[in-house]
Amino acid sequence: MDVQRAVTLNIWGRGTAWRRRRPLIRAELARLAPDVVGLQEVWRGRTRCQAEQIADGLGHHVTYAPARSGPTGATQGNALLSRLPVTRYEVLALPTPGVEPRSVLCAEVGSATVLVTHLTWEWEHTHIRQQQVRFLADLVARQSGDVVLLGDLNAAPDTPEIQWLTGRMRDAWALGGEGAGHTFAPSNGHARKDREPARRIDYVLGNQLASVRAELAFTEPHRTWRGRLWPSDHYGVVCDVAPPTPPAQD
Repeated sequence: MDVQRAVTLNIWGRGTAWRRRRPLIRAELARLAPDVVGLQEVWRGRTRCQAEQIADGLGHHVTYAPARSGPTGATQGNALLSRLPVTRYEVLALPTPGVEPRSVLCAEVGSATVLVTHLTWEWEHTHIRQQQVRFLADLVARQSGDVVLLGDLNAAPDTPEIQWLTGRMRDAWALGGEGAGHTFAPSNGHARKDREPARRIDYVLGNQLASVRAELAFTEPHRTWRGRLWPSDHYGVVCDVAPPTPPAQD
């Protein structure tokens, strides 16, 4: 398998103090040295792309997938940073009846297929997320070989949509993480403002994960004269993937 270390992070788009948060994201990625990185809430304009700004000088190829357009013609979507070049990719629209458009990036990286996505966020729209996870599972089933899904799925592990999906894909945190693994939590000062309960909503999933080590990342705030600044309002997830052991030969 060409993906040994995978990271996912919702970068909070144009949220508070992007220019000051960007170097914090870059520093953590330099420390983690991942093979693939899935980014969500990434804005791209005519001359600037947040994913390219993050990846600059880190040795990653950037593949961008728009999901929706903003009022000035900029787009927001998902991005993949990869050590190996992407040999083929497509951007597919997720089912979003009556709500904000969402997409999934499906990219071939070496011998693996990497999906990066961001599901509908409203709590009451679990029925829409159920449509979206079924779309993702069908997409995974059509791939050959290893598939890794990196995403902000906007639902906790005990929800119907995530339980349905993890019944068909393996959850890296469930395999190799310790504790609750909350990625959107009041311990993050940016997230605290939303007054929502702590939840694990960011995932690394795979169709053939055997054993992994999973941890939270992007958790440490930077202290400034204005107060503490976190890299995003989400924590990220980093996992080391061990491919399945091939069957013994007689």
